[in-house]
Amino acid sequence: MREDMQYISGVLDELEAIVQDASGVPMSKGRAVVDRSDLLVMLDELRGSLPPELAEAESLRRECGATVAAAEEEAQRIVEEAHHHANAMVPETELHRRTQRRAGEIIDGAERYAEEVSGGSEVYRDRVMGQLENWFQDSLISVEESRQELGGVPVRRPAPQPEVVEEKADGQGWQASSA
Repeated sequence: MREDMQYISGVLDELEAIVQDASGVPMSKGRAVVDRSDLLVMLDELRGSLPPELAEAESLRRECGATVAAAEEEAQRIVEEAHHHANAMVPETELHRRTQRRAGEIIDGAERYAEEVSGGSEVYRDRVMGQLENWFQDSLISVEESRQELGGVPVRRPAPQPEVVEEKADGQGWQASSA
């Protein structure tokens, strides 16, 4: 091996001498004309003298790269499999079951509240419409009475009746006032 390295070093020295001794190209800084055949012969000698261990090392480097790539693929597959397994196990946990139960309770409560609000708005709507209806009836009666008085007919007005308010079972009734 030591002899191969000495030979390679000698060939490199000869290549350097060929480049150093080459004639320069006029008006081109740093360029030179080299005998192509001499240079190619030297390069062939250099290749031939390279130790076989270099080829083995290159082969090992390629194998190592392939092994690393295969290991990375396998690691990625294992990680994905672990994620799938973990996701499949989530519904089996007590925390998941408690969360599902709590979510159901919240949804039930929200639905009950929505029903209460809806029922309350219907009661309110009916009350307001009743008040409007009473107001219009009172207005029509007042117009009729005014017409009669203008015509010279005396008008007898009945005493106003208090409005009956229905209360819910829970005691939260809507208070209506007559206008």
